Amino acid sequence: MHTLKITAIVGSLRSESVNGAVARAAIEVGSSHAEIELFSVADVPLYNGDIEQVALPAAVQALHDSVGAADGVLLFSPEYNGSFPAVTKNAIDWLSRPPRGWEGTPISMVVTTPGVRAGASLRTHFEAIMAFQPVRLFPSLGIGTCGEKITDGELSDAVARAELGNFVASFADFCR
Repeated sequence: MHTLKITAIVGSLRSESVNGAVARAAIEVGSSHAEIELFSVADVPLYNGDIEQVALPAAVQALHDSVGAADGVLLFSPEYNGSFPAVTKNAIDWLSRPPRGWEGTPISMVVTTPGVRAGASLRTHFEAIMAFQPVRLFPSLGIGTCGEKITDGELSDAVARAELGNFVASFADFCR
């Protein structure tokens, strides 16, 4: 039987990123539903059409290859000023360009924030821009008040972990 593979991208470069902690928790709680592999976008340069015309940078080609080989993509992103942080948007911008490794691929986002709105503005913005991409969009998940749910760099809140597990299971079903 085919093992479902999901590429996870964290839209934060901080070593202590709460979204990185949630991505790691998704790997744990979702292990019975899919193999989730983190892809680091730390070496992906800012999108620049001049660079693209010469040749895709190796890190960008690796991003397309990882996404193209996956059965689904999960973005784990903070919300900055009610929208995308540059890291998340840059990954989306590169993936929207040829070779479009994500064409037809299910995609969703988990936004973890300190606020009670759980990234509602970013999640709405994400769904709006993804409507223009050749992907299959799955409803996003927001985890708010993360300061109360993350302990020592780990998602420790039982309710949030259960919600994340249910989300990953539903996304995996959508990917099938």
